[in-house]
Amino acid sequence: MLIEKKRALREINISEEMFNELLNVFVEQTETALKILKKTVTRKNYEEMRKQAHLISGSAGNLRISGIQKLAKEIELEAMEKREISVIKSHIGKLRTDFEKVKEEVSGGQQ
Repeated sequence: MLIEKKRALREINISEEMFNELLNVFVEQTETALKILKKTVTRKNYEEMRKQAHLISGSAGNLRISGIQKLAKEIELEAMEKREISVIKSHIGKLRTDFEKVKEEVSGGQQ
């Protein structure tokens, strides 16, 4: 499981209901951010890549979804350093794969 629900509830001190609502918002916002991220790679727009990766990293970190948070942070740093697009693209693919797993956890109530 990618969502560390027990840890999140303990550390951020919110109700389970509120946490689940925040997860749904996270899924919606991250879906949009990933679409934008994909376009920025095509255009080699490193600054927008950095912004979108930062958004995902921050949201995932707040909800204690550490796998997503770490990957997004890595993409953010790669965009800042203007690394090879192929490297960034590969990490975005991994981020998308992990995000799909998170979506399954959220929709299946497994978190």
